[in-house]
Amino acid sequence: MKSRRLLVPVGLIVVFGLLSFVGFQWWAPSLSAENLTIEVVNQLAKDKYPGTIIKTTKNDGEEYQIEMQLETGVYQIRMDAESGEVNFIKRKRLTKETSDHATEETTKKTPQKQLTQKEIKERISAKGDLEQIDFVQEKDNSYYKAVVNKNNEKTTLILDPYTGAIIDSTKVADSIITEKEAIAIAEKHVKGTGDDTEFYQPPNQTPYYLVEVELEDDRDAVVQVDGYTKEVKTVTWEDDDDDVDDNDDSK
Repeated sequence: MKSRRLLVPVGLIVVFGLLSFVGFQWWAPSLSAENLTIEVVNQLAKDKYPGTIIKTTKNDGEEYQIEMQLETGVYQIRMDAESGEVNFIKRKRLTKETSDHATEETTKKTPQKQLTQKEIKERISAKGDLEQIDFVQEKDNSYYKAVVNKNNEKTTLILDPYTGAIIDSTKVADSIITEKEAIAIAEKHVKGTGDDTEFYQPPNQTPYYLVEVELEDDRDAVVQVDGYTKEVKTVTWEDDDDDVDDNDDSK
């Protein structure tokens, strides 16, 4: 009888030990991965999308669910808790201004019609001349990516494929100035009339214009204009052997 009574607690200890071991093995993967904090995730969302965070929650330690107010409406964003990558973005409701031009998102039974590239082009025509447009599909998220050029300044636009609303807008740096701009800069610098222009784009060097300018006293000057900064780099006068620095006020 005594030996039987001893077997009961020993058996319980063994069972408890097995359960503890299995439980640890199940929890170990989640403990080994370090998740991002809510503060870091919110900042990452703001860096990607210009807007205001409404609320942020976390589900099962794998994703953060962010509700965010953007210019075109309220969006639901799902972001990976470890890497901070956006797994999903979808508009929940439109702003009052946008709703005048588009209906609320419909159910799965009646999916909203996606706009064509031609329709997107018409909606962004006021933003500048369209240089490129692509449709991008990422997991559960899709959008149009377009590059427009206005006043020689390029801008990349991210657009909702159903409403054409602009989700994000980023200026493309280092736009090369036009020949007309280079001539105007050269004429103003030496006070003359542009006669001839050549554009140069050497490998691994800043592109530039060489503008020949004729003055009223029949002298000619060749003005080098930086293609990006519009800065006058050098001025070479007819019969001169050396370049004149752009700060020189020679005539």
